[in-house]
Amino acid sequence: MRKVATIIILFLIILNYQQIHSQKSISKKSTHSLVSERYENLFQIFEDSKNDIETAERYAKAFLLKAKKENDTIKKAEGYYLLARILCRIPDYDKASIYLDSSITVSKDKNDFVYPAKSHILKANINGSQSKYQQVMDELGKANGYTNITNNEDQKYEIKYLFSLLQKNLGAYEKSIEILKEVIVYYEKKYLVDKNYEDDYILSLYAYSSALNYLKRADAADVINKKNTRLSLRSKDSILYDRILLASAITHYLKKEYKSSLDSIQKSKKIAKSKTKRIGTVVTTNYYLGNIYLEQGNNELAIKHLKKVDSLAFSEKYFPPGLRKSYELLIKFYKDKNDASKQLFYIDRLLIADSIMDNDVKYLSREMNAEYTTPNLILEKQRIIDSLEKSKNRTISVFVILSICLLLLFIWNRKKQKLYKKRFQELLEKTSSPENKEILIENDQPKNNTIPEDVVQDILLKLEKFEAKKGYLKKNLTVVKLAKQLDTNSKYFSKVINTYKNKSFTNYINELRIYYAIEELKINPKFRKYTIKAIANDIGFNTTEAFSKSFYKITNIFPSFFIKELEKRDL
Repeated sequence: MRKVATIIILFLIILNYQQIHSQKSISKKSTHSLVSERYENLFQIFEDSKNDIETAERYAKAFLLKAKKENDTIKKAEGYYLLARILCRIPDYDKASIYLDSSITVSKDKNDFVYPAKSHILKANINGSQSKYQQVMDELGKANGYTNITNNEDQKYEIKYLFSLLQKNLGAYEKSIEILKEVIVYYEKKYLVDKNYEDDYILSLYAYSSALNYLKRADAADVINKKNTRLSLRSKDSILYDRILLASAITHYLKKEYKSSLDSIQKSKKIAKSKTKRIGTVVTTNYYLGNIYLEQGNNELAIKHLKKVDSLAFSEKYFPPGLRKSYELLIKFYKDKNDASKQLFYIDRLLIADSIMDNDVKYLSREMNAEYTTPNLILEKQRIIDSLEKSKNRTISVFVILSICLLLLFIWNRKKQKLYKKRFQELLEKTSSPENKEILIENDQPKNNTIPEDVVQDILLKLEKFEAKKGYLKKNLTVVKLAKQLDTNSKYFSKVINTYKNKSFTNYINELRIYYAIEELKINPKFRKYTIKAIANDIGFNTTEAFSKSFYKITNIFPSFFIKELEKRDL
């Protein structure tokens, strides 16, 4: 019996060694060589590389490349999803959303058990991180539609969890708690039989304690925090421990245990240093540090942290509903100090923040402190402005300086208009001459270069046909694409344009488009009726800005001015 046990143990050791050795050998391969590996191996190493973004990205790309080569639609959806997850760690939410859109597009008609619902759920998460609550609702609605068909229980509860966070952010804390109780029961049952549900269970408990904190139920929150701390410390990763400490700090603050609250925040900050910064966590940390220092009478440190909340909100475009409390404290602080200028500044900031928050958050009015509701803020702002105006001496010099500035602005504008009209006339005369136009776009005089003459002539002939057929009006043209289209070498092609057209490929294409637009605007009254955006789109530009910049670069006037002058002169 002992011999059998020894043999089994040795077998397991050898098997484990082989698996580790296999993973190490896989991890050294290039992205393209990894395509031959099994999806399970690629995914496992991706999961094991949580703290190594570069390695995780390589395996996600290999996963996607393999799926594309094998034309496996659902694996492609998963590959895009994995790449999006990596970008969320950086974070680069815009690029992550693009990958998720690709994941959704390839899988939306496949009736898969996991995708595209999983990608919609991650998009909801991303939008939640940016306070885009309407978009969160949209994505959760789409995900829910798929889970109603697939009956994927895990995804259903993930949607419920995110919906509870949305309710919390909208100020509906009781509703959030009601949903979270159901979510916690589900994840607790799952966790007891499968430790892979550990993070989900801890996260739901963290959300629950946060909602209790918002309702100032400190004793109940304290019980949850202690339970969650034990769970998190037993975890292999403890990836949520810094946020659990922050929740505990808030609970201590509510119980007026300011020293303990400060201690928990400092521990949380220390752990969070080694992680990707979450803007919500940073804002909450600074808000409560400001509150703690105010309670301790350290106004200088308190205002420093509250100002940081304001700075982060505007620099990161992060405007959660709870943000207004920070401004209320700043406004009150400067009001008590009789500093009308700074009081006015933070009233303005709060009004801006309110207007942004109100775009998505429609149900917060009942949560707002009556003293600082928007109408009262505007009245207070006006009162301060009136008092400031009374204290200022309106001197003649201010009026004179303002008048001079306006006069100079008027003169400058007149000169600019004259210059534009002169350039317009020059442009009419220049483009009306066929010889001039030909020189601008077809400078094909012989040049010294290393490209065989017959190749040069062939490329120039193809360019001539390309221009005649107005191929430059197509969007997204590149040297490589056009060279391939014209069946020629891209390096030779680029060099011929540089040498014989005396310009870069981009400038060459843009000039053709601009001069085409000019001629079309001159002879086609209907074309003049188009919007600038429509004209840009019609002649191959991707954006109005790119078209306007190119037009100005080539002609020294803007397209809007050119069209107006044509209309005025009835040309």
